Amino acid sequence: MNRLTHILFAAAVVLLGACSFEDPGPQSEDIAALRKLINVPIEAKSARWDIFRTPETGSRGVPGPDDFTTLVAELSHEQDWYSSLKEPTGDIFIVPEAARPWLTKEFHDLLQRNKTSYADLSSQANCRKYATSVATSGRIVHGFTCKAAGHILLYFTLDSHLP
Repeated sequence: MNRLTHILFAAAVVLLGACSFEDPGPQSEDIAALRKLINVPIEAKSARWDIFRTPETGSRGVPGPDDFTTLVAELSHEQDWYSSLKEPTGDIFIVPEAARPWLTKEFHDLLQRNKTSYADLSSQANCRKYATSVATSGRIVHGFTCKAAGHILLYFTLDSHLP
């Protein structure tokens, strides 16, 4: 092999080694860390959550401004907090990356089916409109919550740069 072939082979090995073929896990499973970000009134046994920006380019594409910053969390709950919520979600925009691979199948499928669209999720699942506040500033963030089989899905648009 000549020198160029060796360099190209080494570059390919490095690039393949940097790629992960596994589904990425949640950013955190620490409920205390989530509570430091947003006010979560749910007594939860466990939590998985992620904050991500859209478009989510990673190492692909050209970096640019973010359209949305979104928080998706799934909590395993013990109390019946959800029954106090009555307001339907109404049409709410679901970002393309919302169906995180670590979500339970029901929540993953709901978000995947409605990605990149405005949807009234209350007509499709046990979902309600929900707002809470950012823990440090008190700023209100809007989104929705869904309930299924002892789990609660929380979805919030933390920031949007679209008109």
